[in-house]
Amino acid sequence: MSVWSFTVFWVLAALGVFGLWVTLLILGPNRMFRGTAVERAYFAVTETLPEALERWMRSGVGDALAARAERVWNALFGRRNPIIQIFGVVLYWTGLAVFFAQVAPYIPNRYVASWQWYIPANKVVPIGATLAANIGSYIAACAADPGVVTAENVDTACQVFGYDHLLYFERDCRTCLQRKPARSKHCSACRRCVQMVDHHCIWLNNCVGLGNARWFLCFLATFSIVCVYGTYLVGTVILELRHVHGLADGAVIWDELGEPVQLSFKSSVLYLFDGYPLLAVLFVLLLVLTPAIGIFTAYQLRITALGYTSNEETKWLNISDAVNDGVVFAVRDHEDAPHETIQVIEKEDQTDDARPRRPISHLRH
Repeated sequence: MSVWSFTVFWVLAALGVFGLWVTLLILGPNRMFRGTAVERAYFAVTETLPEALERWMRSGVGDALAARAERVWNALFGRRNPIIQIFGVVLYWTGLAVFFAQVAPYIPNRYVASWQWYIPANKVVPIGATLAANIGSYIAACAADPGVVTAENVDTACQVFGYDHLLYFERDCRTCLQRKPARSKHCSACRRCVQMVDHHCIWLNNCVGLGNARWFLCFLATFSIVCVYGTYLVGTVILELRHVHGLADGAVIWDELGEPVQLSFKSSVLYLFDGYPLLAVLFVLLLVLTPAIGIFTAYQLRITALGYTSNEETKWLNISDAVNDGVVFAVRDHEDAPHETIQVIEKEDQTDDARPRRPISHLRH
């Protein structure tokens, strides 16, 4: 066994890149990262890079083949389909299998007390309840109706929330050709309007909306617990394995040339990773993904507590930008009109628009 396998290094490096890619997909669209390197990297990965690849394909293989590849891409990722969902489920269960095969046998250990893992009377795993809640809430979030607006329920849906005449107006959906309830949005992936939609989640293969938001939040909260606690347990097992294999306290091993090598803490961990590659893969993925999952969960809980969705937060941000640009006004159609409506009037159109109006300088929502 070498101190550090070249193959294991590149596998872990690839996993790190994959973890960062997933992190960008999770965090990139969120308001907290607006104007930051995270948002710029997200747009680079989701827009700039695909556009560059499309230009390269059109110049290299021709428009016909590039157009065909674009149709395949849109079918896979622009429409509702289970590919990413299946990938996520396989990754989840593979991680659990590795955990129970290579981590669980070393628990309890000198770093983890027995009560954290086994209840002595019947050896029930305490985290099993969290895993059950996590898996159950995921299935519910995937299977539940997110609040799809249909011809049969559109009248009822339109009565759930009132129109504020700022974000939402009484109008028809241009795609569904039926009334659009307040706080709803047409999802291009699902090809349907969804009540109080937050976003379309590729990992659920479903929208997150009025009907399944609670299950989605439960899934995020329990998944965060599983990831944080799992990272802690895997870390303690790595430390335990250093003792099991005699690698602690400045151990000496012999490299491939027969030369003695005194192991530092870092070298001993890398040495273990060479012998336990699946454990190394699991640990790297947890290290990369756990912070992203935790931040995203905190964000979702925050906006839920404030009473709006990520879709609405984006709309408020757009309106806030328009207010700062001086193009939002409370407008009356004529002097005697009883009500004002909030409208955006671009600067180049303000001179020609003679309707009575007053500027909006700040927002309260």
